[in-house]
Amino acid sequence: MFENSLIELDKTRKRGFRWYILPVALIIHAVAFAAFLFANYWHVEEVPEPPINVIFFNAAPPPPPPPPPPPPPPAAKAPTVVPKDVPVVRTTEPVQPVQVPEKLPEPTANTPVGVEGGVEGGVEGGVPGGVPGGVVGGVPGGVVGGVPGGVPGGVVDEAPLRVGGGVSRPEKLSGSPPVYTEVARKARVTGVVIVEAIIDEHGNVTNARVLKGLPMGLDKAALDAVERWKFKPAQFQGRPVKVYYTLTVNFQVQ
Repeated sequence: MFENSLIELDKTRKRGFRWYILPVALIIHAVAFAAFLFANYWHVEEVPEPPINVIFFNAAPPPPPPPPPPPPPPAAKAPTVVPKDVPVVRTTEPVQPVQVPEKLPEPTANTPVGVEGGVEGGVEGGVPGGVPGGVVGGVPGGVVGGVPGGVPGGVVDEAPLRVGGGVSRPEKLSGSPPVYTEVARKARVTGVVIVEAIIDEHGNVTNARVLKGLPMGLDKAALDAVERWKFKPAQFQGRPVKVYYTLTVNFQVQ
């Protein structure tokens, strides 16, 4: 009888234990799964900070500060006024005597003796009849404005004139033609060489220079020929003068 009671109790416990154990287990699993999902959802891993790129620039150093201004110049000293001794000017003009002497004083040896025909205020050693303002040592009968030490009767060297306006043209008297260089002859170079020269009062050619030349030595040949020419000098107011004159030398292959 006692054993039957235990069997019945065991059956009752088994039937009472089975009807709620499954729902409890499901609830527990559901709660555990939900807790797991919730934990995974709210658990965020820490994001590391991104690296910062640091770039260094070699900047130029700042300019040095400007130099300090120069000190102001010292104040100028007031000029020292030095008193000067003013000489006392005494008049030396002759004073008319009150009494006229009966006898004039005799000239002494140091008193300069005037020359008859001399000019008042003339130079000692001047020539009678000389020109006032003349040069000491001038030649009697010399030309006013002559060169001191010049030759009596000499001619003053004048600058060359230009032909025209009363100046006649010089005329060629003699002279050989220029010599054709062999190189220019073979190259058959032809043309005109223009030469400017000075024809002096004796008809000689001086200071010749080429204004327009030709190659292969023809300009030098023209100069050599012109310098040997002889001219009748130019005339101005009836006397020969030196003039500037332009000469043309023609080169033609024969």
